[in-house]
Amino acid sequence: MRVLVTGSSGFIGGHTVDALRDNDHTVRGCDKKDGSGWDLTIPGIAATVMGGCEMVVHLAATCSTPGSVTDPMTTFRDTVVSAVNVLDAARVGGIPVVLVTSVKARDGMTPYGAAKRMVELWAEEYRSAYQFPVTVVRPGTVYGPGQEGSPDSGWIAWFLKAKEENHPVVISGAGDQTRDLLHVTDMARLLTRMVEHFGDFTGSTWDVGGGVKNAVTVHQMADYLGLDYTFGPPRYGDAASYIGKDSVPGWEPRIEWRDGINRLT
Repeated sequence: MRVLVTGSSGFIGGHTVDALRDNDHTVRGCDKKDGSGWDLTIPGIAATVMGGCEMVVHLAATCSTPGSVTDPMTTFRDTVVSAVNVLDAARVGGIPVVLVTSVKARDGMTPYGAAKRMVELWAEEYRSAYQFPVTVVRPGTVYGPGQEGSPDSGWIAWFLKAKEENHPVVISGAGDQTRDLLHVTDMARLLTRMVEHFGDFTGSTWDVGGGVKNAVTVHQMADYLGLDYTFGPPRYGDAASYIGKDSVPGWEPRIEWRDGINRLT
């Protein structure tokens, strides 16, 4: 199948491109960071890059919750405008879309979460008004090789970097925020399955993560890695718990979080 992956130079996007190619799909990547000039916020670009494709996996967006509070307009443009352009080009072209948002679309507590929910609402309306074939995927904390971590996003990668460089970290709040860790290999396998069996998934929103067996608190992870840490003020919009429902047919996470972390250390 000929598949367009937007955000293909990103963390999840890169792994998804590899997984699809490993399954003998022809993949076209689209990412404004790769120097191609394919900025999906510009009208007409989405239709151009989509030409000849049979499926779209849309991942292009901003990824920082604190960054969305600092600069909400960039989050809106890069997340909402790009997704709307992709969805409308796909609607006109009759091309199904696997739309990746975020578990934070559940609450919309920050500009990041609100932007993700806006994208979902647009997709839901297109399904209703045009019978448009789209499925929505809400991942939680995805981690794995190649992730760039910082205090603002990718906290697992940030902790691993702190361990490697032996520097302390500051945990926001009490550190009892619970996240179910999902290895990027499992995430890419899920997106590949959705491309190949799209009819099993279309018309629904799938809330995915590592599940209860992969749930860990922030300070538990810091202890597991042996980090030197202190506690700072709570972060605005930092929910107490995100655990995926994982009701996806034919898929479940395979990589247990300790195994996944040990592969990276």
